[in-house]
Amino acid sequence: MPGVPSGRGCDNCRKSKKKCDEVKPICTRCARRGLECIGAGEKRYKFMEDGPTALARKRSPNRNSKPAAENKPTLLVKTAPSNHTTLLGQALADAILTKDLRYNLLWAYGGYLLAVPSRLGVNEALDTAVDALVTAHRTFSSRKEITVTSLTKYSRALTALRSCLDNPKTASSSETLCAVSLLLHIHGYQDMQWTGHAEGAAKVLKARKSCKPRDNFERILLLSLRGPLFEGIFNPNIQFSAEEWKELVENELDTGTPEGTMLAHLARIPDILDRVRTNTNGYVGLLELQTELKELYTKTRAICNDFATELAAIEANKSTNPSKLPPTILHAHVQRMYGLCIAITLYMNYVLVAIRTVDHSLATDATFLAFEMLNIAEKAAKYRPFGAAYVTIGLLAALMTVNNEALKTLLKASIIDYQHDFRQPHLDRLTMEDKFQWLDPFRTLDVLASYGITDDCLETEQNAMYTALTPKLDYGVDSASDFPPEFTPEFTPSLAPDFAAEFPPVLTPDSTSEILSDTNFELPADLTLELTSEMSIKLRV
Repeated sequence: MPGVPSGRGCDNCRKSKKKCDEVKPICTRCARRGLECIGAGEKRYKFMEDGPTALARKRSPNRNSKPAAENKPTLLVKTAPSNHTTLLGQALADAILTKDLRYNLLWAYGGYLLAVPSRLGVNEALDTAVDALVTAHRTFSSRKEITVTSLTKYSRALTALRSCLDNPKTASSSETLCAVSLLLHIHGYQDMQWTGHAEGAAKVLKARKSCKPRDNFERILLLSLRGPLFEGIFNPNIQFSAEEWKELVENELDTGTPEGTMLAHLARIPDILDRVRTNTNGYVGLLELQTELKELYTKTRAICNDFATELAAIEANKSTNPSKLPPTILHAHVQRMYGLCIAITLYMNYVLVAIRTVDHSLATDATFLAFEMLNIAEKAAKYRPFGAAYVTIGLLAALMTVNNEALKTLLKASIIDYQHDFRQPHLDRLTMEDKFQWLDPFRTLDVLASYGITDDCLETEQNAMYTALTPKLDYGVDSASDFPPEFTPEFTPSLAPDFAAEFPPVLTPDSTSEILSDTNFELPADLTLELTSEMSIKLRV
């Protein structure tokens, strides 16, 4: 149409007369210059007067043309009427359909976002939460600091949410629950600083007298909410019964899948911890609970191995890809599932040690998984920030589980690096220990004393009664030794082949993962980590 720009470049590139690559949510030029990218890839329209005078006619008849063509009007292409709701839905659609995996909301937070635009206009909490999310995403993608507009819309969303929660008709609605989920995404939870939104989601679910989804939308929504709601494992303000955890986790969309199974295993931890605290059967009851959790640990560890094998095949370009996903999406998905499975396994490892389970392979396995998490953190860097947001969770779990101080230093350095993605505060060791103490039912001496034994004699008692459920690992030492070698600066753990007896490594035999340090464990001068592999990632985009 004459007078209408045919290009779809952003406003900044058009104003500067530069070619725009039209990448969403922010073009390369705006990202490099730190500018707010508006209008990239959008078609522009020319507003014309509506009515009879808007019909375009020829200014003068053409003698060579047919008479019938002289009075034929030209049809105008008009855009549909728009209001705030439709504009908001379009803005959300643009944000969640971003092709760049690094800033893709759909990839990071779940498929339920696709159904949100059709639910706008009926719940003020949801409308304001979407507005706040879109604004925050646009600001974050432009690599700008938090703006006054973002804070204002976030505050407005909180006010609207309080109003909906105070109304019995809207307090337990699907839209209100969705609004809580969106606000969780805005604030983030990787630093384990609870915002209250996960507690709010738990209260909404409990107010409905059931955690089961009511329809397909809630079924997809709860798939995404399960992660934040597992804050309840660490947060005493979130209390679910064993039946409520089961209803929350069991979802027909992923029942029987590795993802659903590992989350179902994790959901049983709070109940096991409660039974440890209230156990009246003494040491025999404790032994039964240790055995129950160790069985879950072994099954979850096997899922880890499956993900590791699948990820290695993808990185070696040998995957059959039955789901027919694009190679980049497939790699990022399996990598994320492996990282989350490692985090869940490390949580269980921590609890097993906390409830005084005598199995010396736990420490070695935790070390192996910590190195795997560091390896994932290195390879997932190209998907940062949103595409690798899960990495911090696994690194934190590894930090709280391993005992080697040199390895802890490496984990801290990687955590701090990833926390910069979301402008989070530096790692607070005291805060971390405070959160993880809820996984230790014996953190008070009163609970331990109720068993009629002391912590010093607990291991002696268990050595006589407890049989490990998994075969001992081959540590490469004298078989007469009951204990694995202690990790010291003189002992350098290797990912392969030491752990091949039970846990096949992800890396190839040529891969190395070594700690080189002296006794002061300082970074970077005295401690280096080499995580290299000859197996380069080959992806077809």
